[in-house]
Amino acid sequence: MSLHKFTVQEAQNAALGQAGYKLIDQAGTANTGTAAEGVEYIAVTALEADAVIATTSFDTAKNPNLSQPVPAGTTIFGRWNKVTITGTDATAICYRG
Repeated sequence: MSLHKFTVQEAQNAALGQAGYKLIDQAGTANTGTAAEGVEYIAVTALEADAVIATTSFDTAKNPNLSQPVPAGTTIFGRWNKVTITGTDATAICYRG
């Protein structure tokens, strides 16, 4: 999806995470978040220091797949249809857009 297809209001809402979020918690069994059809994750915030975040994107030219350790409190931005976290007690918030 092109950024130019959003109205100004839609772009501002997406930037604020108003499409909702999913909490992914490695301590439980929910360590993978797969977005519903037509929805993508636009940002991921790592909440624990040892989180390794892996992303899957439909358009890898614009948003390459990622598999990196991410420091706690760091937010990464992009467009992904799937986010997986690994690590001891790793937790992340995935914002839909």
